[in-house]
Amino acid sequence: MYYLLFLYSAFSSLFVLAVYRLFFHPLCKYPGPALAALTDWYGAYYHLVKGGGLVTKYEQLHKLHGPVIRVGPNTLHFNDRKSYHDIYTYGSTLVKDRSFYDPFGVHFRKASFIFCDPEVAKQRRSLLQPLFSRRAVISLEYTIQQKIDKLLAVLANKYNSSSTTVSMALAYRALSTDIITSYCFAESANILDSPDFSHPILLGIQQTVKKIWLQVYFPFFVTFALNAPPKLILWLLPEFEGYLTMKASFEHQIGGLIENPDTLSTVEHETVFHHLLEPKGQEPLSKASLMDEAFILVGAGGDTVGNACTVGTFYALKYPSIHQRLKKELEEVWVDKDRPISYTALEKLPYLTAFIKEVLRFSIGIMHPLPRVVGPTTPEIGGLKIPPGTIVSMGAKFLHTNPDVFSDPDTFDPDRWLVEDTSQLMLDLAPFCKGPRICLAWCELYLILGNILRRLDLKLVITEDT
Repeated sequence: MYYLLFLYSAFSSLFVLAVYRLFFHPLCKYPGPALAALTDWYGAYYHLVKGGGLVTKYEQLHKLHGPVIRVGPNTLHFNDRKSYHDIYTYGSTLVKDRSFYDPFGVHFRKASFIFCDPEVAKQRRSLLQPLFSRRAVISLEYTIQQKIDKLLAVLANKYNSSSTTVSMALAYRALSTDIITSYCFAESANILDSPDFSHPILLGIQQTVKKIWLQVYFPFFVTFALNAPPKLILWLLPEFEGYLTMKASFEHQIGGLIENPDTLSTVEHETVFHHLLEPKGQEPLSKASLMDEAFILVGAGGDTVGNACTVGTFYALKYPSIHQRLKKELEEVWVDKDRPISYTALEKLPYLTAFIKEVLRFSIGIMHPLPRVVGPTTPEIGGLKIPPGTIVSMGAKFLHTNPDVFSDPDTFDPDRWLVEDTSQLMLDLAPFCKGPRICLAWCELYLILGNILRRLDLKLVITEDT
């Protein structure tokens, strides 16, 4: 009897909640799937079953319902450039959504990426921003060029005939990870030395990214992996080997810097940890904070630039006319290809610059929309007064493929950036969500793509897995 009463009470509560969310909730006037209005697990199906296909689903929903759609009981997604800037650029009264960011905290509890308190996030950003200034990045140019030369030597020695092929996606990620680890620790991970670039750190980052949504929806798996003995983890989850190797490497490097901070005085260039170990005007960061920040910097630094270089190389080789224009422009200013050319010289090349901007438009660093929570003093978003407490977001892909700004947006066309006034185009270019790393990313892209296109003769090979 009590069992039946409990079931009746539970089903009655669910029914009332469903009716409220569908017909009386403050967001009920916004169009979208009924299932999305009923439960936040609507997105889980596309993340877990459809392999991260939620953004594609959002595209379909916007085509059906217009620029604002309801994608959760208390969540709206926008497809309007003004809304994007209201949420992320001008919307200072919006804060990060804890329900989205906290699951990442299982991995990186003390990393700035997951800080939802605006004041705490501002303090950490104040430490990181000078590290990626133009001055700091230019001082790193020699180190970046050294790593590029190393990659070119590996390619020349091991993949030097028409019968050999190489995954440039892996090669670029190895290169960019070696660069960012050098910048963090003054000690490179040396992934470029690994056969076929299959270093455990690189594999660990890839495995973490592949399983990110499983970790978001079932964070206890990660909690177990972080606390269980390594041998047990590897027995149950062998794919975590790369993650554990990466963690051990970071612990060794950061532990060494904490114990002997004077070692940083002898390195050839400034590093991220020069500033994080002795932050001006702030308390020193704990080892846990340094570890978590390192994970984010290395993971993001290796993946975003590596992906952009892969996209750029693909389109340069796919379209011979683009490739020839790039080579001709580079050859005119870079006569002796065996002598390095500076970043400042490369960034003056108009077609290479246009090409890199178009590459960044196609290779978005963070594809998934980053949710923010509307506050009581938040102004209008896209001309709409949104109820406080509502979760709002807009993926950068929707900004980059807006036909009102980027005509024929699905076509790779560097010439769109060669018009007299590109101010609106640049305003709507947000491949890294306008974060502090963008100066370093620009420098890496100019030097990597410039060297690859000038000094190598690559051909595109299409395979069944491509």
